[in-house]
Amino acid sequence: MSQALIPQNVLLVSETKIKNFTDIDQNVTSAVLLPFISVVQQTKLEYIIGGRYYKQLLTQVSGNTLTTINQNFLEYFCQPLILWAAYEECLPSVWGRIKNNGIVNGAEQSITLKEMQWFTEKAADRSQFFEQRMIQEIIFNSGNYPLCFNYNTSDGLFPHLGKNYFSGLHLTNGRYDGWEIANGMRKAGIGYYSGPEYRCLWGGC
Repeated sequence: MSQALIPQNVLLVSETKIKNFTDIDQNVTSAVLLPFISVVQQTKLEYIIGGRYYKQLLTQVSGNTLTTINQNFLEYFCQPLILWAAYEECLPSVWGRIKNNGIVNGAEQSITLKEMQWFTEKAADRSQFFEQRMIQEIIFNSGNYPLCFNYNTSDGLFPHLGKNYFSGLHLTNGRYDGWEIANGMRKAGIGYYSGPEYRCLWGGC
């Protein structure tokens, strides 16, 4: 399957939900928000879960055939990530628009570029939290997400669930240390490093 065959017109979060769950004003137009929902679905969600599972979600959403597992995954893990990642992406376009005569900031009372960047960083922090929550869900409950662990080169973009994940070696770091994390990876069949300096993880000290 070519990546180009993945539907491009199915949005997993509505414009209304973004406005209801963030401080984006109701008067912000669809032309500003909708393109960035599509962008982050691919750059964030598809990158994490891989093209095969991503296409399944899009197909089930468009066909109104979501399974219970996928419905829960979509509402609790996908949508918060997409929502805040799209918020982060759209802020520069809310602050300034590309016109024939250049990039224009049309609001007289608008904040400065530096102040806008502060809002962007806060949104990025939130989207990164939801990204990590999603990755841990997939790792710890791998049986619910078989398409993230079974794929081939014809399935498009492969999943990215952690540092060096598909090199066959995972170096435990600040985000993935502790017995629970390592045990979840072992159950999911994910390679990880467990040298003598980590022996306490398995009760060896």
